[in-house]
Amino acid sequence: MDTPAQTCDNCHNTLHGDFCHQCGQEKKSYIRNVSGVVTEFFGEFSNWDTRLWQTLIPLWFRPGFLSLRYVAGHRVPYVPPLRLYLFTSIIAFLIFARLVPETPPITKGPDNVVVMATDNAIPDSKNLTDLAAELNNEIAQTQPQTTPEAAKPGVRVSFLSDEAEQEFSAKLDTILANPKLAINKFFSLAPQMMFLLLPIFALLLKLLYIRSNRYYMEHLIVALHSHTFILQMLVVYLAIDLLQQSIGWNWLATGLVLAGLETAIFWWIPLYLLLCQKKYYQQSWGKTLLKFWLTSTVYTVLVISAMLSLVVLSILWA
Repeated sequence: MDTPAQTCDNCHNTLHGDFCHQCGQEKKSYIRNVSGVVTEFFGEFSNWDTRLWQTLIPLWFRPGFLSLRYVAGHRVPYVPPLRLYLFTSIIAFLIFARLVPETPPITKGPDNVVVMATDNAIPDSKNLTDLAAELNNEIAQTQPQTTPEAAKPGVRVSFLSDEAEQEFSAKLDTILANPKLAINKFFSLAPQMMFLLLPIFALLLKLLYIRSNRYYMEHLIVALHSHTFILQMLVVYLAIDLLQQSIGWNWLATGLVLAGLETAIFWWIPLYLLLCQKKYYQQSWGKTLLKFWLTSTVYTVLVISAMLSLVVLSILWA
């Protein structure tokens, strides 16, 4: 007795396998009992966990390997680059925000002298007044005299308009009273800023390796893996630094080991990026060193400019 042909639940075409050749939908029912859902969940989790470690180990220790494998079509054993970067970015910036030390409120003491408020010490008001008087005398001697109409209090930001500068100064006074507001806003905006810099980094690689006949997406794969590696290494570096600060002097040998690991990670990051560029693009060491220097210089300037802009936006939007 012949088995009736199965049809696609979406477009009702005859199926010749597990997937419809017309619309691509899988012949799979998602309506099942609880035991089936639990079994599938743990099966997918186990598979994802295996792919994660198969991805992380070469990502940390084999520069350029993952990018070459992905471009060559070996994609099933590894976590996709974009998914890996997004997951890493979210976790990394959450950890960065948690590891930032608490900043005490900043207030203005006598004669507008900035004072850091602390819980463990109360400044001597007499000494503070004397210090404020000395600072004001020094400032009066070094700065030219200005009329009250010409004086403009506040912080000058060259790329802001006068109205935006006034708003910035007002916001800055609020932030000084509660620095955590700007810090939280900074780390909430930083992942978006990094995500915008990714295609710029890939475009920079495209311009430098324009004769390699590679598509833009191939450079973007390298950018995703490189940024993922940097964020993960920064998390490990900060974790080791935090552990090193928390151990006592009785564990001096452990402290030296942690300091060695910290130094190794610090130098492994630029060395890894250089080896990644060398292995992926397969050019001579002379060309690789020159292009690596150009890439690092231009991109560092872009990152610093973006960070400074992000600090200003964090204050304005906090």
